[in-house]
Amino acid sequence: MNDSSPPVEQDGSPDSAGPPPAQPTLQRAFMDRARRAVEREHEKPPRRLVQQLVALVAAFALTFGIVYVIDAFLTSMQKVMRMMDEQEERQKQEEAERKKKEPIPAYVVPPAD
Repeated sequence: MNDSSPPVEQDGSPDSAGPPPAQPTLQRAFMDRARRAVEREHEKPPRRLVQQLVALVAAFALTFGIVYVIDAFLTSMQKVMRMMDEQEERQKQEEAERKKKEPIPAYVVPPAD
């Protein structure tokens, strides 16, 4: 993209005595910026192998960390559930032993059918 506009000549007339208008300079700056952006689009960005490796290691560490925390939580819940089951079993055994030790009545009235 060449700038094919003819150069502006100052001829000393009163119309061109002031500073040159800012629009052509601004347009030229925008065109230069656009040209550099297009040139950069066609170039391959440099590979950042170290950065990708660090990101991969961090992703694996985060994944395994979350899995470890979930596993620890589930293990502790299993222990709590097992303790609760053991406590219920002990209570049932104590109740059964207490019923065995209770005195048996000499005469039992049969239930009415």
